Amino acid sequence: MRIVHLAAGAGVTYCGACARDAALVRGLLALGHDVQVIPLYTPLKVDSGQALPTTRIFLGGINAYLQQLFPLFQRTPEFIDRLLDHPALLRWASRCAIRTRGEDLGPMTISVLRGKDGRQSKELRKLLRYLTGAPRPDVVSITNSLLLGIAVGVKNTLGVPIVCTVQGEDAFVMAMPEPYRSQARQLMQEHATTVDLFISPSEAYVAIMAAFLDVPRNRFRVVHAGVDVDAYRPAAPRHTDPFTIGYLSGINPAKGLDLLVEAFRLLVHERQRDVRLRVAGKALDADYWRTINRRIRSAGLVSRFEYCGEVDFTRKRDFLHACSLFSVPSRAAEPRGIAALEAMAAGVPAVLPDAGVFPEMVALTGGGVLFPLGDATGLAAAIVRLMDNPESADSLGRAGAEGVARHYATARMAEEMQQTIAGLVSGITCVPAPPE
Repeated sequence: MRIVHLAAGAGVTYCGACARDAALVRGLLALGHDVQVIPLYTPLKVDSGQALPTTRIFLGGINAYLQQLFPLFQRTPEFIDRLLDHPALLRWASRCAIRTRGEDLGPMTISVLRGKDGRQSKELRKLLRYLTGAPRPDVVSITNSLLLGIAVGVKNTLGVPIVCTVQGEDAFVMAMPEPYRSQARQLMQEHATTVDLFISPSEAYVAIMAAFLDVPRNRFRVVHAGVDVDAYRPAAPRHTDPFTIGYLSGINPAKGLDLLVEAFRLLVHERQRDVRLRVAGKALDADYWRTINRRIRSAGLVSRFEYCGEVDFTRKRDFLHACSLFSVPSRAAEPRGIAALEAMAAGVPAVLPDAGVFPEMVALTGGGVLFPLGDATGLAAAIVRLMDNPESADSLGRAGAEGVARHYATARMAEEMQQTIAGLVSGITCVPAPPE
């Protein structure tokens, strides 16, 4: 099959959606499919040095932003647009933009969802011209439902089946202030009729997004996220001295690092445990990150805390292998949990909130334990139980590595996606193009 995948880049930031997209593309290529990735907004940041078959960037983030603010940039010539879409410039801009929150991006989100009627319509026309001139794909895959305004144009232009993955857009939209929240949801529901099938990374998330998009559940399929299990396979017994808790994710309130810091404080000062906390990931909210550092200093935990910054693939693997256990205590219901899968693949037991994808993940892999969502005391208690029962923790680590290989390997994800879209390509079902 010839598959075109529209992927929203995250610039220089580690991104679970980008990691999932890159793994899926590599898996589909390994199955013999012809896959082309079209990056949107910024370059894709992928873990390994393995290049993906990508085109130039469309809907470049700088152009999209300027066209949102200044009508002049909706009429600039192609050579200026190309300069502003240069990957190096987009990477530089993404380093400067520490916040990409729903509450900050309401107007541009609405505009992109309006497609040909939005302020970025020039960028959409460029994308559609490219698709028209390229070999016709059998199916177009879209990375998330915030791009449904683009899906309408693609369907009208190519008339091919469209699949759209859902990866947490509901939380992004619900963080917007009104009227953007209601407008975005209404536009997403209207454009959802263009999509043939929606792809969910978990069973639990199907119900959430079916209600959010007002789409029947029978138009969803589950394709579990996948990771490269061989790349993370542990070569040594689980690290335990000193006992080290690892956190790997973006740093913002939704990911709950403050809960882990409070659990860390409880472990050291109330439970008298000799424990370390290591954190890796980009600070996505400067005020929140300053608050985290103040709490660590005020609790006298600086000597036990290490911030590793953003990590590339090799450093990430080494980071995980140096952990005794792993936790990202998200306040939001996580739809994917890629970092937790990577930790389990590395043989590290995970302590995770009992919400989102995590109950399903723990049940399938046996690689972790759950604690009540948002409960720092419960998190600390779960960590203590694993500290007091190292044999149980080792068993969880082994089970997690085996369970991820069985249920969440890249090859399995690609096979599930292949099976999902096979019926669409054969013409069994295809949603017609909407009227102009």
